[in-house]
Amino acid sequence: MTVSIAHTQTLDAPAGGVRSVTDARGALDALGRHLASFQSDGTTQEYLSRLCDIVDRLAVEHAGMAEELLGVYEQLGVVFEMTGRLPALHREADVFSLYLDCLRRSFSSRTVFVADPFVLAAGGSQEANSICADWIDRIVFQAKDGGRVVVEHPPSKDDESAVAEVMVGPIFAGSTFVCAIVLVAKERDDTFQSSDMLLLESLNMFCGDLIRSIRLVNEVREMSLDMVRALVNAVDQKDQYTSGHSVRVGYFATVLAKEIGLKDEELRMLRWGALLHDVGKIGIRDEVLKKQGSLTKEEFDHIKEHPVRSHQIVQEVPQLAQALGGVLYHHERYDGKGYPEGLSGEDIPVHARIIQIADVFDALTSNRSYRAAYSWEKALKILEEGAGEAVDPQFQLLFDRIIHERLDEKTDGWEELIATANRFARREEDELLPGANHPSQASE
Repeated sequence: MTVSIAHTQTLDAPAGGVRSVTDARGALDALGRHLASFQSDGTTQEYLSRLCDIVDRLAVEHAGMAEELLGVYEQLGVVFEMTGRLPALHREADVFSLYLDCLRRSFSSRTVFVADPFVLAAGGSQEANSICADWIDRIVFQAKDGGRVVVEHPPSKDDESAVAEVMVGPIFAGSTFVCAIVLVAKERDDTFQSSDMLLLESLNMFCGDLIRSIRLVNEVREMSLDMVRALVNAVDQKDQYTSGHSVRVGYFATVLAKEIGLKDEELRMLRWGALLHDVGKIGIRDEVLKKQGSLTKEEFDHIKEHPVRSHQIVQEVPQLAQALGGVLYHHERYDGKGYPEGLSGEDIPVHARIIQIADVFDALTSNRSYRAAYSWEKALKILEEGAGEAVDPQFQLLFDRIIHERLDEKTDGWEELIATANRFARREEDELLPGANHPSQASE
């Protein structure tokens, strides 16, 4: 492309044409120098000057748009990574750990940490105190109260050598303040832009929504746990001799399961199964369930229906699908002579083999209408005699060792153990629920 002046001179544009605002500004500068060699009128020079101003404004706007687009790109990258890893996140601490990791990569030249209300109430955040004075904590409260991202400089020039600027963004789960994200810029030429504020605000809102979802899920699970307690109590209260049995089975099964190595969701499903293993007894006739003498064959067959009845009840809750094996098969025997299906050995689900040992142990150490409770030593001896026939021999050895370690040479050990077992699922909700860990427990 060429620009013709008085049909006698030509001016070449940049090679490849004008492709950017910078190219346009360069071409105008060249045109201005070219016109200076002619006696052009003032009008031409004025138009050229206005055109240069327009191009300069476009250059500024273009730079701002590029910066905003980069911020949006970073934001989408973090959100994409977080959403991709959502299925594995069950605790608030996991969310914060992932979020802080993403922020530190997005703001790689800045220091990033969490300031939460518990730490602030205790006298300030450790990171803030190590970086500068407690004025950062004041900014955190300002961001919390205003519900917005706040950017401030240090209050005095003395602090500027260590901190150039601080940006604080609050995280809310619904209307509840969770914590604040603090970013510290230490270099004067690396201060925060409006795009940084927008990025942090958007990501904090996203993180807050995740936390709120986790809390809502846990609230629903807590409600479910309350209903399970009520149902278990209703079953146990049918017979004064079995009151508290399901809770204690849940405790002993959990102790053994941890020793075997069950963790996280599998351990929670084992606990649910242990608590609900006898829920089908709610459909067993009272005269059979409370009978003090020997059962007839018909009565015993009726009692043997309770694992299937329990299974039918629990399977109505899709979230407990992984607990069904322990519920249905806890009366199978290792030698294949149990019920309802006569499974043997390791064909019996692990949860069922664990629950069986806990079930037998608590039944032996509890009063029944037809006999008094056995001592814990005699109960362990009976389990030992049934190893390989009635119960899993490896699990029996582990359970025997666990109980002996807790009770040997302890005068009040048994009473303390039973008291602990009776409090199972009545203490902190982390017995059955994923931990809603504190944001300060997120990995740094």
